[in-house]
Amino acid sequence: MATNELRKEVEATAMAELNRANAKFPLFNSTHEGYAVILEEAEEAQEAMENVKTSLAVLWDRVKGIEVACFLDEDTTPTVIFHQAIDAACEMVQTAAMLLKYEMSLGEKAGEKGENTHGDLCG
Repeated sequence: MATNELRKEVEATAMAELNRANAKFPLFNSTHEGYAVILEEAEEAQEAMENVKTSLAVLWDRVKGIEVACFLDEDTTPTVIFHQAIDAACEMVQTAAMLLKYEMSLGEKAGEKGENTHGDLCG
């Protein structure tokens, strides 16, 4: 689990990403649009994490002495995997930022029917 200090730094990075996104793009026009953007970022994060896992599997094969195809040598070094992990972290930061943008986008819409409501179940 992340330390409190690291968590604070990541939160600050997510806020900076939110500010960059808000400067470049308007708030979401609907909950559907917001959800679609969040889902896209989450899927990109998952794909980036899969790259890390795949590369780590190759590294683990090397550790165990299993012969690995030579064309994987340059693509699965610890330095390359480090960069893949940073890419995955960046995608999660973007996901976090878009979740906050979604919340911001609700604004006055929060009380409108179908927007940020739970129907009759929650009163």
